[in-house]
Amino acid sequence: MGLYMEGKLSMYCKGFENLVQKALENAIINRRCNCIALSGGIDTTLIAFLAKKHGIDLTGYSVYFIDGIPRDLIYINYVSKTLNIPIKYISMSLDYIKSVLSDVYRCVSGDIYHELCIELRNDVVFYTVLRNALEDGCRCIYTGSGGDELFAGYSFMVWLLEKHLESYIEKYSLYGRYPELLIGRCIGIDVVAPYLSKEVIETALNIPGKCLRGDSMEGKKILRDILKSVGLDIVSERMKTPAESGAGTDSICITP
Repeated sequence: MGLYMEGKLSMYCKGFENLVQKALENAIINRRCNCIALSGGIDTTLIAFLAKKHGIDLTGYSVYFIDGIPRDLIYINYVSKTLNIPIKYISMSLDYIKSVLSDVYRCVSGDIYHELCIELRNDVVFYTVLRNALEDGCRCIYTGSGGDELFAGYSFMVWLLEKHLESYIEKYSLYGRYPELLIGRCIGIDVVAPYLSKEVIETALNIPGKCLRGDSMEGKKILRDILKSVGLDIVSERMKTPAESGAGTDSICITP
């Protein structure tokens, strides 16, 4: 592709950034939460930035496994300081994780588990964040649910044919696995997922795959560029880290 065509594509894709940002802002303004499950990743950092932009004061929640390697912490600290968001850090021991696994499994329902060990150690992270937010009296809590599914955040998505990528996004905008939403309903806390709002989904479904992937095939190009435009380059350049890796629970494999 020549420089002229690359420039035209860049300008074309740039227009979607404004649409996505506006749709996210509308979702956030319509549900003004005072808490956020903050990973320091692209999805939750963008939500946090836009919430602060509109005068919403947040408390961030982050959990980590005491015997693991929590890869999120350095990014969470950066976002906390940059956006002036206080963070509640919650440590999890192996005994604690064992004690809540049955409750997590009950909330999510065993019939949607496909890789029990992997998915459960991911879900216990969300369960612990949401349980603590509930106990602290959060009126609702933002999560980054849907960011990966709608904006090509998973590594395998960037190598799909464009028509297959767009079909995948359409499918998982409706039928994605979002256990944090199930856990929230189960324990009684209102989980707000701006990326899964009707306006954001409709906007994302109209974005061509080439605008989502970017020239370097990194995925989430639209979201990365929004973060870069507001000076959050460190997060914008971050690679995808699953919740269990970010919290350090990827070193365990236990089931109820």
